[in-house]
Parts: sequence; structure tokens; C-alpha cells
Amino acid sequence: MARLIFESAEILDNTGAQLSPTQIIKGIVVEGLEQTLTPDTVTVEDNREVYESFTGRIVVRTINTTDTNSNTILNSAYVSTDGTLPTEGRLRLNGKSGSHDITTANTYIMGHNDFSNGRLEIVLVAQASDVDGTAALAVATA
Repeated sequence: MARLIFESAEILDNTGAQLSPTQIIKGIVVEGLEQTLTPDTVTVEDNREVYESFTGRIVVRTINTTDTNSNTILNSAYVSTDGTLPTEGRLRLNGKSGSHDITTANTYIMGHNDFSNGRLEIVLVAQASDVDGTAALAVATA
């Protein structure tokens, strides 16, 4: 089984295609990386629980304030820093060769500066829900 080793994060459009210019984020902080898939349950007859939907979440921290094209990450049209609705998109973790890529379903990506680790880090959070767990967080071979 392959380990999850990521070399970058990338902001995609709502079809999952790369943006032009691309918004690839290097220097992601391993300790600040989070990817979770949580089932949302509902109780049905006889007090049995079934999975109604799934919520996929990716949290990325980076020490870089710009992407590989020198564009400020928090100024992207796909990232909201103030609660306004940005352009809907997807966030993908690009795995190293032999690992996996993980991509959210369409969502609004939220971002902010964080200083809790004693340095400036950019934090991006993308959370998407879908009735299909493989769509909320899609996994592909890198």
C-alpha cells in the first residue's frame, strides 16, 4: 500500500481542470496537512443508522505566500479571506510518484494567515459534501 506523500497543493476550477495560469502551491507543511472523510449519519427504522452523505475536508498549511507563478495565494478569485463567496472550485493535494492525489468536490475554499507556529503560514480549508464518499474526496494514483 502506498504512503500518502504530497509535494504540492493546487487550486482547480469547478470542473477539476487546471487554472490558467496554474495555481500550484509548493512548500506545504506536513504537520499542518489534514484530509478527512466523515460520514454523516441518519437514524432510520429500528434505530439503525445509515450513511446519508459524506463530508470531505482538506486543510493545507504552506510557508509560501505565493504560488509557483508568483501570484499571492490569498488574492485568488477561488479563495475567500473575508466570508464572501469566492468562485467555486476544488482543492487537490498532488502526491509524489507512487502515492495518490486527493481532490475535493466543488466547494468554496477559505483562506487566512496563521502565526500559531511562530511563523507566517497560509492556511487553506476546503470542505465538500456529497452523497457519494468517493466524490466528496476523490482519490487517484499520482
